Amino acid sequence: MLQSLQALQSFGRQYHWLQQMRSTHPIWLDEASRTWHVFRYEDVKRVLSDYTQFSSKHKLRSNEQRQFLGSSLLMMDPPEHRHYRNLISPFFTPRALSRLSGRITAIVQDLLDRVRATGTMDVVADLAYPLPVTVIAEMLGIPPEDRPLFKDWADVLLTAPSNDAELVQAAGEERFQRRQSVIQEMTDYFIQKLEEHRRHPQTDLLSELLTAEIDGICLSQEDILSFCRLLLIAGHVSTVGLLGMAILCFDEHLEVMEQLRQHPELMPGAIEEVLRYAFVIRPLTRRTTTQVIISDACIPANSTVLAWIASANHDSSQFPDPDRFDITRSPNRHLSFGHGIHSCIGAPLARLEASIALPMMLEQLPRLQRVPESSVELLESGSFLWVKRLPITFAPTAPG
Repeated sequence: MLQSLQALQSFGRQYHWLQQMRSTHPIWLDEASRTWHVFRYEDVKRVLSDYTQFSSKHKLRSNEQRQFLGSSLLMMDPPEHRHYRNLISPFFTPRALSRLSGRITAIVQDLLDRVRATGTMDVVADLAYPLPVTVIAEMLGIPPEDRPLFKDWADVLLTAPSNDAELVQAAGEERFQRRQSVIQEMTDYFIQKLEEHRRHPQTDLLSELLTAEIDGICLSQEDILSFCRLLLIAGHVSTVGLLGMAILCFDEHLEVMEQLRQHPELMPGAIEEVLRYAFVIRPLTRRTTTQVIISDACIPANSTVLAWIASANHDSSQFPDPDRFDITRSPNRHLSFGHGIHSCIGAPLARLEASIALPMMLEQLPRLQRVPESSVELLESGSFLWVKRLPITFAPTAPG
């Protein structure tokens, strides 16, 4: 198991605990919270796939979660979910996104050129973070001069304590109020941009949402704002996490880094293995719509169920030798981007950005390595734990 990842599991359950639960209590009821936990691959996959018995409509514990997620795709079941997802899914197909390859390459090159001569960079702050934020902003039609706002908002909002009291305790009253202020600021901004796009339609996602209809009815302003919030926050977290964890994995498996330099065609498999092996994902929540029998457990109706994707991805019944980092692993049917109707709509974009950025980093940053004495910090954001800061060094080279 990734050593730096092991050292950071104070953010959640230890991997060895997940392994123990898979073996001894694959379906476990936490009596204190009356919450059911599911750990094995096939059971987790069923919970994520069977929306008729495991609904995504569950109670949100904080006002902030309700503001962000209450009307989003993440909290919908079919047929409502299908109608709304179909509105934006054409923008996120591999074919549609392939048109962005040249632009993504240009963004990555610009970010690398800023640091290549210095011999040092923070993978997150200097590349993994600005890359997807820029791409999402451009897709939405946000002008370049406003894109720093996205970073400012995300810096404040990319934490997710489970309720308001925990948020105040963890962040302090002042920061809690700042978060509330940012939410309102972001809402006001998008309302203004929607008005501008109504008057002057463009070829971007905001303009498309303004003209979109479901059963002949245009989307409400709140529906569109929900899409904007989801794309802004959730639309780039997966890329940030994937790039950061990939560099950690490559740094701790130097033979893999050299292999990828020599054979860049292996990068797609390496990306999938990073997603399986090191992508730290907190359990996804579902609510049972009826009494459910899963494995040998009987789960009552209207129960909260937590599906542990991180556990499923290390289930030896699905992944032989699961704690070995193997970029040639095949098949590699990990669940890091979910499964079924709620599979991550931004997954093709995250894969595309990583498939462009990682080979460019390995090629243009010789002798890349993580700063040995630097600690690895994880930031919690919704279902993800991702690298907050990752200093690296490399042999300086001249841009161009």
